[in-house]
Formats: sequence, structure tokens, C-alpha cells
Amino acid sequence: MASNEPEYANFRAKLKPSVNSAILQNPNSYTTAALNAKDGKPAITETVQKPVKKADAPAAAPAAAPVKAPVKAPGGPPPPPGPPPPPPPAASGGDGGEDVTAKLFAEINGAGGDIRAGLKKATKGPVNSEAPAPVPKARAAPAKAAAAPAEKPAKCEFSGKTWNIEYQCDNHDISIEVTSMKHTVYIYKCEKATVQIKGKCNSISIDSCKKVNVVFETALSQIEIMNSQEIQAQATGKSPSVNMDNVNTVTYYLNAESVEDAHIITAKCAAVNIIRPKPDDPDDILEHPIPEQFLTTYNKEKGNWETVEVSHDD
Repeated sequence: MASNEPEYANFRAKLKPSVNSAILQNPNSYTTAALNAKDGKPAITETVQKPVKKADAPAAAPAAAPVKAPVKAPGGPPPPPGPPPPPPPAASGGDGGEDVTAKLFAEINGAGGDIRAGLKKATKGPVNSEAPAPVPKARAAPAKAAAAPAEKPAKCEFSGKTWNIEYQCDNHDISIEVTSMKHTVYIYKCEKATVQIKGKCNSISIDSCKKVNVVFETALSQIEIMNSQEIQAQATGKSPSVNMDNVNTVTYYLNAESVEDAHIITAKCAAVNIIRPKPDDPDDILEHPIPEQFLTTYNKEKGNWETVEVSHDD
């Protein structure tokens, strides 16, 4: 490797003695232009004085940055509200409160036994008796009741092969005469009425009646009572079959001729009684209530169910 000593020597020879000595005498004041001075005279330029380092003074605490209001992001939900302000400092108690308390206790202790002298005596009764009585609220007008259906005119007429007795009320003088055994009698919607049927008819029907009495001679086929209450029926001749459906409180009178051949069928009935004359005393009667309760049990020997009436006789 070739030595750089000749180049270094040449570089030192190029330095001006005056400039070099000026820099050495005052190392803190120099310029770049001094190195380029000609004829051994340094160029007049503005020098830069390096400041002397001193001990660093303590830095002041940075001022608190002001709280900026949150910026609402476009299109997003609003930012949550900031924390509430701190509560105000509690007021320090003074001597005024203690003076009031001491004065109050002094008055109580000084009253002695007369402490209740200024109190009013309470009486039994409403606390606020002097207050005006509350005004009751006006009640709403009740809805108009549905108009009652118009009463239909009473009817007692013969049409075709049927006697129609309808809408009879408080009439106990109804009497009809049947001239053929093929004719039927239909009694409908009657109340507090008495109907007498003379002659032999095929059948008699009593439907939706209340407190009605029917006296007839003979009904060859049947007499039927349905949807009715408090009915009394009496046969002076023969009446082999009686059917009752959904009735309450029915009394049926049989004469001696109809007892042996009569059969009675009931469904959904209550308080049904059959009355007949005594065999040994025709002037006296026997009353037999139709059962309303039944007991059904399983017979293991026969493998079937058996139903018997429930009797409450003593």
C-alpha cells in the first residue's frame, strides 16, 4: 500500500502560518473563510461565539392542556358525556348550629312537667274532618237493555191434524174436543194455564211451558213433556207411554187402567213424581219418585257393566 505521507506534507505546506496561528490562539472564534484567507491575512467575517455551557435551570412544569370538547365522528353515535363535576366542598359547621341545638334542649329542660301544656288534644274521627267531602264521580250511563221481544198473540186453533195451543198466559179455561184418534195436540210457550182435552187423541206434546196443568182422557201413542218446569198432567183414561226430556218438577197422575201398561222414559229430569191410586183404597194415592242418581259397577262374573238406581229411602 502506498504511503500517504507526501500528500499530508503537501497539505500542511499549503496552510498559511498567520491563519493557522490565529486559530490556535483563539480556538473559540473561527470561520470557514479564515482558512481561505490570502497573503496571510484572515478575512474579515462575522465570528460566531460559542456559548459557554452553564448548569441547566430546572424546567418549569408544563401547563395543563385545555380539555377539548369531543369531536363527533361523522355518521357515528354521539360520544358519551363527560364525567360529572365534583361535588362542592362541604360547608364547615359553625357555632350557629350548636347554639340552636343548645337553646332547644334548654327550653325542653326548662319546661319541666308543663312540656305538654301547649299541645292540642287529638279526638277520634277523620283526621281531616274540615276538608270538603270529595265529589263522587258521575257514573257512566248503563248500556240500554236489549228490548224485550214483542209478545206474540195467544193462539188456540186447529190446523190440519193438530190442535195448536200457544202463548197462553194466566188462562185456566182452555178446553178443546178431539174428534179423531189421528189428531195431535201441541202446547207451546204457555205459562200459568190449564188445558182440558176431551176425546181420544194420538199424542200430546208439551214444549217450553211453565206452571201448566193438562187434563186429558186418552193418548193412544204417547204424551211427551220437554224443556218445561212445574208441569202437572193427569190421564183419566189410558196413557201407555210417557216421555220426559229436560224437565224439572213434573207430577204425572195415572189412573188404575194405565198403571199396568204404562212405561215412563226420562232424560235429564229432576223432581219427577208418579202418582197412582192405592189398589186397596182408590180414594188414597201412592207417590213414586223417579230416580235421579244411578250407580254403575262392573260384574266380573258376567263381564259387563250394571247400573242400578241410588235410593235414599229410610
